[in-house]
Amino acid sequence: MNQYENKVAIIMGILKEEKFSASVISGHRICYREFQDFLLLNKQTYTYEYAMKWVESNKALWKHRKYTGFKHCLEQLEDIYRHGTIALENLGPRGSAYTLLNTELKNELDEYLENADLGKYVSRHRIACSRFLFYLQNQELTSISQLNYDTLLSFHSEDYHKSYKSKDVYEDLIRNFLYFQFLNGRCSVGFNLALNKQIIPHIVKIDLDTLRNDFSKEYEITWTLIKSFLAEMNRIGYSDTVKKSSKHTLKLLYIFIDMHHVQLNKKNLWIWFENLKPYIYSNWKQARRTLSQFWIFLECGELTTKFTGDPLYKNPVEYLPEWMKNQLQNYLILSKREGFKKSTIDMRRSSNLRFCQFLQLENIQSFSEITSELLEAFNQQDIHATSEGKAAYNVRIRGFLIYLHEQGKISNPFLCTALPSVSAPKVRIVSILSDDDSNEFWMYDTKTLSSIAFRDYAIMCIGLSMGFRASDIVSIQYKDFNWKQPSISLSQAKTGKRINMPLPVKVGNIIFEYLKIHRPKSSSPYIFIHHEVPYDKLSPSVCKKSLNRFLPNRDIPNKGFHVVRKTFATGLLRGDVKVEIISDALGHSTDDTVHKYLALDEERMRKCPLSLEETGIAWKGGVFDA
Repeated sequence: MNQYENKVAIIMGILKEEKFSASVISGHRICYREFQDFLLLNKQTYTYEYAMKWVESNKALWKHRKYTGFKHCLEQLEDIYRHGTIALENLGPRGSAYTLLNTELKNELDEYLENADLGKYVSRHRIACSRFLFYLQNQELTSISQLNYDTLLSFHSEDYHKSYKSKDVYEDLIRNFLYFQFLNGRCSVGFNLALNKQIIPHIVKIDLDTLRNDFSKEYEITWTLIKSFLAEMNRIGYSDTVKKSSKHTLKLLYIFIDMHHVQLNKKNLWIWFENLKPYIYSNWKQARRTLSQFWIFLECGELTTKFTGDPLYKNPVEYLPEWMKNQLQNYLILSKREGFKKSTIDMRRSSNLRFCQFLQLENIQSFSEITSELLEAFNQQDIHATSEGKAAYNVRIRGFLIYLHEQGKISNPFLCTALPSVSAPKVRIVSILSDDDSNEFWMYDTKTLSSIAFRDYAIMCIGLSMGFRASDIVSIQYKDFNWKQPSISLSQAKTGKRINMPLPVKVGNIIFEYLKIHRPKSSSPYIFIHHEVPYDKLSPSVCKKSLNRFLPNRDIPNKGFHVVRKTFATGLLRGDVKVEIISDALGHSTDDTVHKYLALDEERMRKCPLSLEETGIAWKGGVFDA
């Protein structure tokens, strides 16, 4: 009970200090004494819940004025227990915060109340904004123009409400007031952005000494500029989720710049991002992408949809010594000039980078120091998951060694032969989808599919019905279709051979429905595209994901999308289609590559047994040789 008496003494002292009337102080004393007697009688200690229960149990016995007065006194007592002071909304009959404001703050609030379009909610805005301005006044601010971020964040931290919902409502009203003051030139729009429970946990303050001047161009970031960037994202068609995340990130960027009174340069941008990163958890990649796009927007005036990587990423090739790096880069440039595909050039880069890094570890100072013994040592320590993978890497390194000889960096033209590039041949059993798997797919109810799932279903339909490779399916364009004589005609990405395949009616209907209903509106010439900005051409890996979506439980060793092409070819064989026609349908250059599918034509294989004479088995034994 001593604690109760101490808390009562604190609140009585506050009432006297704040010059409440004698009647108000007397009413508090009577309330606390009666409640203390009740606690002693029932051998209870103070809790707010027990106090409210006592008030409500006497509601029918007391006059309404006593009921509301006692309830108010106990709410003030709870404020003392929880926060050591009386919450502003519980000050009671002394007067509202509005009446306690100094002249300048009161005039700024009156101007807002008179000129802002607040409708019937003027009183709500007056109460919320008075509460905020009264806090500023207690911090010795005489005008909203003196507001700073430290004071704003302190207000958010110290402003007590009985519920989060009440606090959110008040802060929303105060934000409107701050935006009005920004429009009138009294404060920064950053204050309006910052007073938000979603923003405040992500606001980071950095010591100015850690910010750097990289002597590159600096940009003055205005909220108008940020809004123009967000408007461009909206025009291009980014999803609501991406736009919301980007707006959040750029709000934080603006607050950072405004709080530190700096202009933006590239180094400070990423210093700030590294400090922000721990606070935004898994969203940091999207934030990084937004900031990269925004920086390019500052430099070029255009929003690029292509950039997705780390702007601070440095190609491992850059870490090589100059003499080594220059030769490798020249080799890759030559590969590009010779017309090799990006995937081939990437393979040459990764394999030879691995080789060059080994040379670094061996402290090799020139390509002329490479010996057959060194190549053997590299080959022994270079680990791969399969022998085929190791051979594929070695082939690329041999090509680089030949290039170095042509450039005069290696004297021995046969040095490359010291690096083996062969592996034992393997014969694999061809795996195809079972009849149950195929039937399960064709019986799928397409009406239940989302737009992306419908796209994947159409991809699977083309694979199963037409046998196209994944690389060819994602490359199909509008111009490849002939709807009058339903067919698809295209040049294969792997062989360059042009094929023309009839389009089954069912598959044609599926594709038409996808184009009409499910495909995003985009000027892309490709049929199958991403369903989110930038609506680019799909990667072939999407085809495997499509297979996994519709047949996740298929029981076959081959999990790749190529199993669909093999299923198509085997189906033709079992339908008595000639090998030559199947070869043409698959787009093969010769008929030889079709023979691996013959092993799956079980019915006709039974008609082709070998004679005992051909196998070398002698005619001995049995009833004729008894």
